[in-house]
Amino acid sequence: MTASGEAPARVPRQQTDEQPTEVDPIQREIVLVATWLMEAEETGRRLSGAEVARRLEVSPKTGQRRVLDAQAYLEEQRRQQGRAHLRSVGRS
Repeated sequence: MTASGEAPARVPRQQTDEQPTEVDPIQREIVLVATWLMEAEETGRRLSGAEVARRLEVSPKTGQRRVLDAQAYLEEQRRQQGRAHLRSVGRS
């Protein structure tokens, strides 16, 4: 706040190639949980929101949200990988 009690305007920082892009901490957790989900799938187990909450030291509700977000993340990654080999075919 300024001396007059007004909040200064916030100007977003522009990212350049020289500045490293920071990963959002929540996104980092989602990627981590996705890794745990893949490991659980390989062993035939199920990863619960409560287990994720315990590992991340967050509330059970947040743990469940991270599981749901990680599942959506994995689905999108698998969809993108499935399309990687496809190429456009034009008519002649």
